[in-house]
Amino acid sequence: MQGQNLSRTAVIVNAIGAATAMAFSIAALVDPTIAISGSADSPGIDLYAQAYAARAIPIGAALLFSLASRRKRALLPLLTVSGAIQLGDVAIGATQGISGMMAGGSALALIHLVTAGHVMLGRSRSATVAA
Repeated sequence: MQGQNLSRTAVIVNAIGAATAMAFSIAALVDPTIAISGSADSPGIDLYAQAYAARAIPIGAALLFSLASRRKRALLPLLTVSGAIQLGDVAIGATQGISGMMAGGSALALIHLVTAGHVMLGRSRSATVAA
């Protein structure tokens, strides 16, 4: 993505956010009660942990790859999707009364979506200068 310069801080903060989501999903695979309070024998708790990991690990890996890549063509959609996923986690946390999910999801959604806005503005400015 030419003309787009993300600050080192933005790259690091988004990378930490993606890695944190991935690490939490892996931890939930090992001990699903980390993600949802209750008994490990509760129906559906393993399924929840597996479903969470099935999306958190690939999207996090793709975002990390895009952040580290010289070509950042996929960065805007990955940041936008990552932010939307976190907003979904906030909604789930709110309906289930899971405060950690609401707080963590809110923080990560803010990080990813603010950075996506920055990328979009950078693209818009680059297009204006090129014209």
